[in-house]
Formats: sequence, structure tokens, C-alpha cells
Amino acid sequence: MFNGEIYNHHEIRRRMLVAGRPVHGRGDAAVLPAMYAHHGTAMFAHLDGMFAIALLDARNRRLVLATDRAGKKPLFYGTTPDGVFVFASELSALAQHHDLDLTIDPDAVDEYLSHRVVPAPRTVYRSVRKLPPASILVLDDNGIRTSTYWDVRDHGLDPVVRWDDAVDTIDRLLRAAVERRLESEADVPLGAMLSGGLDSSLVVAMAARMRPEPLDTFSIGFAEAAFDESEHARAVSQFCGTRHHAVAVQPDDALADADAVLAHMGEPYAFPSAIASRRMYQLAAREVTVVLTGDGADEIFGGYRRYDVLRALPEVDPADRHRVDFEALQAGDDLATRYASVLVDGVRPALKEHLYAPAFRSRVTETDPAVHLRRRLGRTDPSRSDLERALQLDFRFWLPDAQLVKIDRMSMASSVEARSPMLDHRLVEYVSTLGPGLRLVPGNEKALLKAVAERYLPASVVHRRKQELAVPLESWLTRLLRDRITSALLAEESLGRGYFDPDRLRSFVQAFRPADAYALWTLYMLERWHTSSARPDAALTAAQPVTTRGSV
Repeated sequence: MFNGEIYNHHEIRRRMLVAGRPVHGRGDAAVLPAMYAHHGTAMFAHLDGMFAIALLDARNRRLVLATDRAGKKPLFYGTTPDGVFVFASELSALAQHHDLDLTIDPDAVDEYLSHRVVPAPRTVYRSVRKLPPASILVLDDNGIRTSTYWDVRDHGLDPVVRWDDAVDTIDRLLRAAVERRLESEADVPLGAMLSGGLDSSLVVAMAARMRPEPLDTFSIGFAEAAFDESEHARAVSQFCGTRHHAVAVQPDDALADADAVLAHMGEPYAFPSAIASRRMYQLAAREVTVVLTGDGADEIFGGYRRYDVLRALPEVDPADRHRVDFEALQAGDDLATRYASVLVDGVRPALKEHLYAPAFRSRVTETDPAVHLRRRLGRTDPSRSDLERALQLDFRFWLPDAQLVKIDRMSMASSVEARSPMLDHRLVEYVSTLGPGLRLVPGNEKALLKAVAERYLPASVVHRRKQELAVPLESWLTRLLRDRITSALLAEESLGRGYFDPDRLRSFVQAFRPADAYALWTLYMLERWHTSSARPDAALTAAQPVTTRGSV
């Protein structure tokens, strides 16, 4: 069983033929049985693509599950109380299994409130887990074993790389990545997402030079000028000669789309940019079936302003001040504490502690997000700089759990396949060997990528101030969505959910401060998930231990 795309399947087919293992079938999935027969579980390191794969090895009585290096394609698994192993590519599919224990995990809820997503390997359900990126799970008569076949931290630092050489190499690797993603679907309608920002514009500029016919490009717009990049997207489209399509997103779309987003996620998810992504992919589906995207560049090239905190106490942009925990930042004595102060942008620890009902708080193992980040940082290379460790953490945590999940679910919901050249493992491996001085230039985010982009795009596009794909949530909450969100959070059903002290939740919601926009949206999406999932009594169900027979 296979979900995704193998970009090097033609090359693999030739290698298998030489090895005496002919491939039966023309599609990319057809190479997988031959690869497994030849390499066993070592096969996954030879695959170039995005994938979730399940192989039943009847001869050796084992089931093998695997995910791609970046974690673009999801894979969920769990065990029923009587030892039946189940897996699926969507959490909502597993939730339909009549024997699966759907007890909610208090620790998952706590992490969700901090990060607006439930980070892997947890899901909202105690008995279900996500298989992390670049992972292999083997189930046989000895039980369940997991391992990792690739890690971004495994590629050592090269301290002698010159700036010009780095720019040339990144240019070559990115062009090759774009070309591979175009070649594999030469006869399929293909387009690209184009926000007007650096990353998507560079991918479009490279792809446009490789295609004989114009690309279709897609973007969204907002009435709020501070969030609207449609004019910049049109300018890039005109420069690159694409056929451009745009759609405007309205405030009413936020609530109308919220349930659809949650249905495809299968668990609480509070990134409002998923609404924008959903509209973009719906627009793209009218014209194409495959699109290129610029996703992944920020986590690879150091494109988030929060990375400044790893150099010194930053001058924070006024628009971001409410999202920075200055008290924690100034008191931070280690990387996890400092990074948590700028990474956590849902419900901050002090507010969580204030809102929690005592009974629920007693069931949460740890509420400090710095502790969770410290555990994840333990899987990074301790010999590298703070910046490099944060980038490694983000590639394994923030990118798949917060960003790629949005891209995969919203594109697949519209029957569109999204391909991300920036996540090509050769490019990722190379950039990870570059020192922090090349990857984070003060006052110039993604300086290396900008140097490449200068070869393809006008300076006005390359050096325009970064604007993340986002929706004007604060404005919408204040002006148009307040009454509906307040009604949902203060409904009797919500107040009796068991997570929060009803009086404190009521007081917080009624105050409705604009600075609390992300916290309010995080709380709202948790409540909407409960309502749309029709599981109003699940929150306080006692968790039971799960046993595994280890049988296939």
C-alpha cells in the first residue's frame, strides 16, 4: 500500500533489472516490491520522494511501515485493547474502527494548546500514534520496533565552504529538484502555488524556464492590505509569463472552513493559514492536478524572525510582540527555555495553568513547553550551534507537524498533489553542512537563497520584506467573528468539557483582548473539534493501558 510519489522510480527500475529483479508494472509504486525483495528495510534510503508505505511480508510474517525523510505523507497506527494492530493515512479513518480506544490524551491536549498542533508521535488519542519522518516500523511476532533511516543531523559541518560556492551549489541542487518534480509528470496538468514571496517565486521562476508552455499559478488575497500579497504574486506571474489565478478570502470563510479543516486533520489544529491553503488548493483543482510549492525553505535556510533570539535578545517586530514571552525570554538560561519563549504562540504556560481545571491539570504530565522542546533538542547534534540545533529541531518537529500536515491535508482534500522542491533531501543535506554564519546573516533572512534568487527574479521581489502565509485573524476576531467564537466557548457544553475551570474560562473569553487572538482561536478549534467529532464526553474518559499481541 503506497501513498505519495517516487521521483526516481525510472532509475530504480533500471537498477533492479541489472540486479535480476524485473519490475512488473509501469507506475512508481511498482518498483517497491522489487526494492524490498532486494534491499529489505534498507530500501527506503534509496527512495527519492514523498511517501507513506506499508508492506506485508507474508513469508517472514511481518508488516513494515515507513515514512519519507521530511514527513510529507502521514501515517497513523494504533493497537486495540485486544491486540489488533491498525494503521491508516488519516486519523479520522482509524477513529471509525469500532474496537479502537478513543480516550483523549491529556498530554496531547496540553501540547496542542502550546503549539496549536499535536506534535508527533502523539495524536489526540492515547491509543494512536503518528509515525515520525524518516521512520520504519516493523511489526512481527516479537512485537513492534521503530527505527530511523535518515536524519538531518547526520551531515557534518563543513567549515571551509565559501559563500559563492554555496550559492552555486544551492542553485544547482534546487534546479535539479524542480526538474525532477516536473519530469515525473510530464503529461499531467501542472501548476505552482505563488504567494509573491521569495520561496514560491523562486520555484516558479525556475520551473517557468524549464517548461515550454506557461505554468498555471495560484494565489489568494485579503481585503486587509497588511496581509494581502496578491499584487506581488501578479507581478511575479507577469515577469515569469504564467497564467495566474487568484481568489479572495473573506472573514466568513474562516468559520465556514474551520470544520472542514478539522475533518481532514482528524484532531485539533489551530493554524488559521490552513483556511488560506484550503482555498488555494480548491482554486488550483479547477485547472491542474499537480502543483509545486516553496514550502520548507524557512526551516532549512533560517527564514523565521524567531531565529534572531538565538544570537541575542532581539529587537522584536511590533507586530510580533504579543507572540513573544519576554519574561521567559529574559530569564532563559538554556536553549529550550529561550526558544520556547518565541516558538510557543498558542496558549502560553502561565495562561494554561490559570485556565486548567484542577482535575485535568493533575492528569497532565508536564505543562512547560520548554521541557518538551528540551526532549526534542536531545535528538539534535549537541556539538552544533544553537541556531543549527534549532533548525534541526524545526525540520523534525515544526515543519512536519505544523506546516507539512497542512499542505498534505488541504491539497489532498482537493485532489491536488503538492510537491516541494525545497525539501529535496540532497538540498537539505547540503545546506545542513553550512555553518551558522552562512545560514543566518544579521538583518538578512535567507541570505543564501536570496543570492540564488537574484539570478532569476527582480530585486524588488527578492528583497521584499518577508510575509508569512497567514490570515488577518486578529482583525477578524475583533470585528466579525467575536460573537460566534464567544458563543461557542461559553456554551454549557464547552464549559463542562472538563479541561478548564468554567469561571476562569468565562472571564478570559469575555475579556476578548486582541493580543489573545491566537489563544482564543486555539481554544475555539479545540471546542469545534469536539463538536464536529461528536465526542462531547471523551475528554475525561479514564485512560487504560494498551497491550499488543504482536500478531500480523
